[in-house]
Amino acid sequence: MKEVNNYPGREAALSLENAVKYCGLTDHTHQRKSMEVLYKKYYGYILAIILRYVRQQEDAEELVNESFVRVFANIGKFVGKGKGEEFENFFKAWLSKICVNASIDFLRAKKMSLSLDDIDVEDKEMPFAMASDELQVKDILALMNRLPELQRTIFNLYEVEGYNHEEIAEMLNIPHGTSRTYLMRAKKRLKALYMAHHDYIMLGR
Repeated sequence: MKEVNNYPGREAALSLENAVKYCGLTDHTHQRKSMEVLYKKYYGYILAIILRYVRQQEDAEELVNESFVRVFANIGKFVGKGKGEEFENFFKAWLSKICVNASIDFLRAKKMSLSLDDIDVEDKEMPFAMASDELQVKDILALMNRLPELQRTIFNLYEVEGYNHEEIAEMLNIPHGTSRTYLMRAKKRLKALYMAHHDYIMLGR
């Protein structure tokens, strides 16, 4: 007994909602096609997220594939809402959590450095300097890659992914205070790197 009788042919565009649904089917022909669609559509999106945590391109590419393994193994648990852009926003948020967790697992496995030396207990919270017109996204990412591994990871989890310090502490198995301190240090270093980069631009490169 076929589970689906109206699977789109080659000429028809496969919607994201259907691709997600068909990935959970036992009909292997439909499942493989849907997996291929999602893989091609979101490979770059997932790679960009992972590269915020993992510096080496080869490691990041392996983690993309690991993330997709997790996605397809758990896609039956995904509950989306709405259609079109609304549905995609829910799906991308779900994908993001999976690839962030894959990145954190990778960093744990390679024993992320948790050195607590040189912590200034007088550090004060300061806002992260946003990019100017001259400082493009690729420049911001390059600056973030110059942060120590733990600072970069905590900055991404807190400022980009939206986790709170309690959640970060649990994910990384560190004290709550360490998460707060390293976030402040990351912001200070990024601001200093930003200012140095901006001055370099203003001087005409």
